[in-house]
Amino acid sequence: MNFLKANYKKLKEYITTAPPALKASIAYMAVNFMQKGISFLTSPIYTRVLSTADYGKVSVYTSWVEILGMFAMFNVYDSVYNNGYLEYEHDRENLTFSMLRFSNLMTCLTFLVVWLVNHYVFRFLQISDTLIFFMFFCFLFEPAFEFWKTQQRFKYHYKAACIYAILVMIGSPIFALSGIFLFPDSKVEARIIGAQLVTIVIGICCYALEWYRSSRKVNFRYWKYTFTFNLPLFPYMISTFVLNCSDRIMISYMVSDSAAGVYSIAYTAAAIVGIVWSSIISAMTPLIYQRCREDRMDTLSDILMPLQTFFGIICVTVMALAPEVIRFLAPSSYGEGVYAVPAIIAGTFFNTGYTIFSAPIIANKKQKYVTYVGVFTSILNIVLNFLLIPRFGYLAAGYTTLISYFIQYIGTYMILPKILGERIYKKDRITLNSALVVVSAVVFPLIYGWVGVRYLLLVVLLIMIWKNRNVLLRLRYRDFS
Repeated sequence: MNFLKANYKKLKEYITTAPPALKASIAYMAVNFMQKGISFLTSPIYTRVLSTADYGKVSVYTSWVEILGMFAMFNVYDSVYNNGYLEYEHDRENLTFSMLRFSNLMTCLTFLVVWLVNHYVFRFLQISDTLIFFMFFCFLFEPAFEFWKTQQRFKYHYKAACIYAILVMIGSPIFALSGIFLFPDSKVEARIIGAQLVTIVIGICCYALEWYRSSRKVNFRYWKYTFTFNLPLFPYMISTFVLNCSDRIMISYMVSDSAAGVYSIAYTAAAIVGIVWSSIISAMTPLIYQRCREDRMDTLSDILMPLQTFFGIICVTVMALAPEVIRFLAPSSYGEGVYAVPAIIAGTFFNTGYTIFSAPIIANKKQKYVTYVGVFTSILNIVLNFLLIPRFGYLAAGYTTLISYFIQYIGTYMILPKILGERIYKKDRITLNSALVVVSAVVFPLIYGWVGVRYLLLVVLLIMIWKNRNVLLRLRYRDFS
C-alpha cells in the first residue's frame, strides 16, 4: 500500500508540475484512449445483437464514410489546416470559416455525383438511401468539430475538448443500442445514426461558433491555399484510405457480407493497438509541426522512438492474446478471424511508423514525395487482394495489407533523409522494433492452440518490459519545451 501511495504521489507531482504541452498530451492521450476503448468494449454487445451480415454492413458503411469523406470534405481538417493554423496565425478565424465553406461546397458536389452515379449509372453503394443522405449530412458539420479540436490542441487547452470527448464516448453507445432495440427492423440504420447523434449536435454547435466569430465572408485566397496544398496530397489520401478500407469492401463484394463481418471483428481486435497509437499521435501532432517550424527536427527522435518501442510491445502483447480477445468480442461464429489479427496488428504498426516518417515531410510542404510511395502501395494492395483472396480466402487480406504497409514504411524511411537533408530517426531502433513485430506476427498464429506456450512467452515479454521500463521515462520535461 505504501508503495502504491508513493508512486501515486510521484505521478501526481510529475503531471502537476509538467509543462502545458506535456499536460495537454497526457490529457488527450488518456481521453482518446478511453473514447476508443469504449468503442472496443461495446463491440461484444453489437456482435450479439447484430447478425454477422448486419455487422458486415455497418463495417462496409464505415469504410465508405472514410473513402467518400475524403472527397466530400477534401480532408480540410488534417495537414492543410495544421499548416495553415501556424502560417496564418493572425487571421485564424477567417481561415477556418473559409475552409469550412470550401468543405461544404465539396460535400454538395460530391453528393450530387454520388447520387447520380449510384441511381442512374450503376449502384456501387450497397447501402440504403437513408444512410447516404445521413452520411453527407454528417460531412457538412464534421469539419467544424475537427477544426475546433485542432485549435484546442495547438493552444494546449484540453479541458473543454476532453469534456466533449467524454460526452461522445458516453452518448454514442447509449443512442446506438437504444436505436437497435427501438427499431428492430432497421438495426443497421439505427446502429449507425444513433452512434453519430452526439457528434452531429456538437458539430452544429462548433459550426455556429465559427460562423459567429468570423467575418462571415469567404476569403478565396484560403480556398486556393487549401486546394493547392491538398491537391498533390490527394493521391496519397486515396491510397491511405484504400489501404485502410479496401480489404473489407473487396471481401464484401468478392466473398460475402458475413465474411466481411468476421474479418471486421479481427480488425476490431487489432483496433486495440490502433487506439493506443491514435491517442499518442493526436497529442503529438502539434509538437511535431512546431518542431519542424522551429527547425528542430533532430529532436523528434528522442520523443517518438521511445513511443514507437512502447507501441511495438503493445502490438506483440495483443497478438499473444488474440484468441482471448476474439472470444471476448464475439460469439464462436466469428472465431476464424483470429488468424488475421497478427497480420493486421503488424500492418497497423508499420502504418504508424509511416505516420512518424511522413509528418516532417508534409510539415515542410514536400508532400508530393509521400504521394508517390502511397499510391504505389495502395495499387499493390488492391492487386494482391484480387490475386490472393480467391485463392487463399478472405483471411489473406490481412497479409496483403501487411505487405503493403511494410513497403510503404520502408519506402518513406528511405526517402526521408534525401528530401529533408538529414536523418531524423535512429536506424538501429527502427530495425529492432520492426523485427520484434514481424517475428511475433509469424510465430503467434502457429502457437494459438498451445495456450501454455503462449502464456510463457507473454510472461517473458512482461519481464522484458519491466526490465526496460526506463525507455518511456526518457521522455523528460525538456523534450516538451
